[in-house]
Amino acid sequence: MSKAVFILTTSALLLSAAPLSAQDNVRQACMPDIRKYCSAELATFSRENVHACLIKNIKKTSPACKEAAKAQRDAERAKKKGS
Repeated sequence: MSKAVFILTTSALLLSAAPLSAQDNVRQACMPDIRKYCSAELATFSRENVHACLIKNIKKTSPACKEAAKAQRDAERAKKKGS
């Protein structure tokens, strides 16, 4: 699989119900941590597995990843309250 296809597929896996800006922030901030801690899950192309792994390892991730993940969580909660 080419590197470009892998990157595009990986990016698609990280999409969720959160607003697009929060998704982009998590993807940018957490991709190095995902590659480091969740490479096996990333290879499965399962968004749920990658998400679960990231949450499981959140204490090990960079401060930027933690902050982006928290912002995404808050955006998801706000969206649910508004529904």
